[in-house]
Amino acid sequence: MFDPTAFDNLKTVLEGAVYDLDLEGEIVVIDRHDLVDLAHFSRTYTITFRLASAHTPYVSCTIRLEMDLEQIAKELLRQAIRPGCTLSITFSLPIRQTAACSHIERVLRRVWGEERIIRQTLSHEFPHETLSYRNEATIEFGRLIYEDNVADLQEMIPYMIASLEQLSEFSDK
Repeated sequence: MFDPTAFDNLKTVLEGAVYDLDLEGEIVVIDRHDLVDLAHFSRTYTITFRLASAHTPYVSCTIRLEMDLEQIAKELLRQAIRPGCTLSITFSLPIRQTAACSHIERVLRRVWGEERIIRQTLSHEFPHETLSYRNEATIEFGRLIYEDNVADLQEMIPYMIASLEQLSEFSDK
């Protein structure tokens, strides 16, 4: 009989929480991936959404849940008491000036807390001169997420929505 992994259980709860908000009309799911990487033997699930009421559709949130070979093997071989996954949340938005990055970081720290790891990556298409950059601000938690953190996953969704609402102010579109 199939016994779902911690990854499967966390993914199901996360996906359900996001799609519930999509059905309620609060957000719009715009992308989803459920991947098995056979080269690295890992699982990755991503789901991307934006606010349904957003004045700009260019600001989005991607939730990424991953389980690597070590955690999968420990769980399947019953060597791990608490197999876990990594979780990251990335907010993508176009910005005109790099000075907006410090403001974006302040907003995210205010919403998510000072102890979070926040990385911002700016990109634009080369060799074209650009009037705007794509900013990807990723929040990392620096620890594994376990099945007993299911309630925490559901409680994070309002933080994601609050972040999208506040980051919309920085979008150049």
